[in-house]
Formats: sequence, structure tokens, C-alpha cells
Amino acid sequence: MMLFRQGIRQVWKCRSVTVQCPRYNSTPALSSYDAVIIGGGMIGSAAAVALGLEEKLEKKKILLLDQSTRRPSFEAGSDFNLRVINLTVGNCEFLDKLGAWEKIRTKRYHSYDKIVCWERHSNQSISFEENPMGFIIENNVLELALLEVAENLHNVEVVKGATVDDISFPTDGSSVTLKLCDEHMLRADLVLGADGQNSFVRKTMDVPEIAWLYDQRAIVCVLESNGSTFDHIAFQRFLGTGPIALLPLGKGLFSLVWSCKSSLANELDALNDDEFVDRINNALQRPSSISSIVAAIENIFQQVGVKDETPATPTLTKLIGSRASYPLGFMVSSRIVAPRTLLIGDAAQRVHPLAGQGANIGFRDIQRLCSEIRRSPAELGDVDVLNRYETKTQRHNGPMLGFLDGMNRLYSNSFEPLVLARNAGLHVVNQFDFMKKMFVSNARS
Repeated sequence: MMLFRQGIRQVWKCRSVTVQCPRYNSTPALSSYDAVIIGGGMIGSAAAVALGLEEKLEKKKILLLDQSTRRPSFEAGSDFNLRVINLTVGNCEFLDKLGAWEKIRTKRYHSYDKIVCWERHSNQSISFEENPMGFIIENNVLELALLEVAENLHNVEVVKGATVDDISFPTDGSSVTLKLCDEHMLRADLVLGADGQNSFVRKTMDVPEIAWLYDQRAIVCVLESNGSTFDHIAFQRFLGTGPIALLPLGKGLFSLVWSCKSSLANELDALNDDEFVDRINNALQRPSSISSIVAAIENIFQQVGVKDETPATPTLTKLIGSRASYPLGFMVSSRIVAPRTLLIGDAAQRVHPLAGQGANIGFRDIQRLCSEIRRSPAELGDVDVLNRYETKTQRHNGPMLGFLDGMNRLYSNSFEPLVLARNAGLHVVNQFDFMKKMFVSNARS
């Protein structure tokens, strides 16, 4: 173990931009672990904590490898992070069981109890209410909370600045072998690839994947509004170029996620801050562009007592800090398990952010894996356990991935028959409380 701890210091140095990985003059040291998680983001950290807290794994050795040398940080009163997660109530309960929610509460988060959705080509809107509906948490706050819990578990070891150079999958049921950038060798009964959408683990597994880009970018920033009236309401409007969403942060502040065509994103990037804020207000508040046929259909609905309500929205007044953007795409791996290895979170699938489900799917994957481990008497990394996990995960996530992709395509299209179909669907859901309750239940799980 002392050899590996010396290796840890070397691995830390090897991630420096100017320092190359040191090389051993003799045979590299070999360290054995029961489980190794590759990827130190929120999903990898949550997986390490969840496995570490499993009673069955109390005496097991779990290693969390993080390629980044950066430690998440948070200071009270600091500017909000550009990247946030829309955490479901169900996953909040999961984080509470891990001990992370208590730490989040001492830092910063914000709850909301209403979601309002509408589109550019109709006056029809729909809202969903529940207290709470969900929680908005900055990525750095969540990552720091999970890391603090992991570091306090006796059976979890965290290594920062560690890059995996090679993975050898067993053909005889033995352990997986990993080689780090300093040539240090690891052996593990179970490897979790939680290393994001460009997963090295997935590439090493060499499995087919279905993937495409949307020709959209997500613009993210923090905005100040003209008051706190809408502090507990999330807004999403579907435009012809993609959805724009405001997530409340409290005290009149909102996190913006504007998914738009790449050409529009480039245009918005060129604007100064005041012009940029004006464009956001225009995108949220300008009257709907309605064709004569859609207007006639909506008039019929009004005559039978169905009201069209264009929602009130906050007026945004100021950009707080900087803005950023990132490309959007879709990816699903055809296989998410290999011998004693599995993919989790963005390493297994990449989704559109329109419903804020990316990280939430990953947290549910972790709970599903722990459930399979808990109920099986087999050893860690058993092929039957991993296969059951894969079957249940693909059965659960497949429809969600298809739904999110379909929603993005459906609402990015101004083809009149589709507009009419969307309006009819919203009218139907609005008229039946049980349908709205079903949507709310799924959104909170």
C-alpha cells in the first residue's frame, strides 16, 4: 500500500501541463481493490459513496480515480456556478441516504414548486405544481458534498489526478487490470466507467453506439430579474430553434439554459451583455406566432370553455458573471457491461438537457446497481448480476432517451400539422388532473 501511496503523489504530478508521467525503472507496483470507479464527477463520486455505504461491501476496498487535479470548491456569497442540476425529489432522497444532502443544505440550493411550459407557435401553456417539484443545485456544490462524504468513508480511497492508460478485461472470470499514466497497475473485481460522454472505458470496451449531434448549442449563464415574484417557478418555452429554460436560484436570480441552433448561438455570442439580455427577454415574452388555422382551432377550444393562458414571466435585467455554451448531442451505448465492468451516467448515454434528466438518470442507475448487488449472494462483479443490471437499465432508460429526443425534434418543428397535434395534446393533458399528476410523479421520481 505504501508503494501505491507514493504512486499517488506521482500521479498527481503527472497531470501537470508541464510535467510528464514518471516511469518505473523496475516492474510497476500492483495494487488490488474490490471496486474501482473511473471518473470523479458527481456520478462517479455518488457511486463510490453508495458502494462504500453498502453493508455487504463494508469490508471491501473501493477506489475512486479522478483525472482532474481540481478539487470542487464553494464559498458562501460567491457567484453562482454556470452549470446546475435540476435534481428530482426522488434523487434528493437518495442523496440524503448517502449523507450528501446534509452537506448541500449547509452550502447552497434552491427548491421550486411549479413548472410552466409553452411554445412559440401557440397561445396554449401548461403548468405542473407540487411542493417541492425539484431542487436546483450548482454542480460544484453537489460534487463537493459527495467528495466530502467519500473522503470520510473508511473503505473508500480517493485519488485525484489519475489517468487510466489501459484496461485489460478478463477472459477467464478473473479481475480487471488497469494501467495508470505512471505505469502503476491496479487489479479490481469490479470497474465502473463513470468518465463522461467521451468515456475511455466505453471506447476500450469497443462496443457499438448510436450517436448524433443536434446542430444545437446550450448557452448557460446566471441572470438577475426585476424581483422575487417568480422565485419558485421554473419556465421553459419551446422555440423553433430549440427550448429556452429559466431555473430559479432565489432572490430574483435565474440560471439560463438556452438550447438553440449553432448559427444562432454564434450570433448571440457576438452580442454585448445588454443586447444578450434583451434577446432573452424577447425570446421569452414576444407574442406567439400563430397561423390562421391554429388560431381557428384555439378559438374552437375557447368556445367550449378551454382557456388559453399566456404565462407571465420575469423580466431579466442583468447578466451576472460570464456566459458559456457547449454542443448538444445524443448517444446510447449498445452494451453497458463487459467482463467485471459496467458503464454508468453519461458514459452510457447522452441526452438533451430540455428536461434536466442527464444526471438524474445517472443517480437512478447507481441505485439500480446497488439494489442488484444487495439482493445477490454472488461475488462483486458477477456476470449474472451485471447482466441483470444491464437489462433493467436499458429497459428503463431506453424509453426516456427516446422521449427526450422526440420532444426536442417535435418542438423544434413549425410544420403546421405538428403544431396542431402539440396543441391538441396539451389541451387534453390540461383537462385531466390524473394525467397531470402522472407527469408530476414521473418528473419528481
